[in-house]
Amino acid sequence: MNDEFNKKIIKDFGLDAMDSREQERMIEKIGNLLFESVVERAVDVMDEEVMNDFDGTVGIAGSDYQKVISFLKSRVPGFDKIVSEEMSRLKRATSGIFA
Repeated sequence: MNDEFNKKIIKDFGLDAMDSREQERMIEKIGNLLFESVVERAVDVMDEEVMNDFDGTVGIAGSDYQKVISFLKSRVPGFDKIVSEEMSRLKRATSGIFA
């Protein structure tokens, strides 16, 4: 994840008071949850061709999340909206847990 996105997670989930090591741990957990939900939503809107290309990308990318995100940004209409909606949903679902 990029630095800007990490800062957004820190702000949105109220992680400011945590020490940097704990912040990193929580950013990773939140990022993983967000990544999973975003991919699930993105897969739901893919047609067969995009799905086949996605399978190939995932096979090549392995654990390189950035390659997967780049693919989704370029091939899934409304990807930024999906990310925003899933971030809001996750914030509601975890309200009070991270504060």
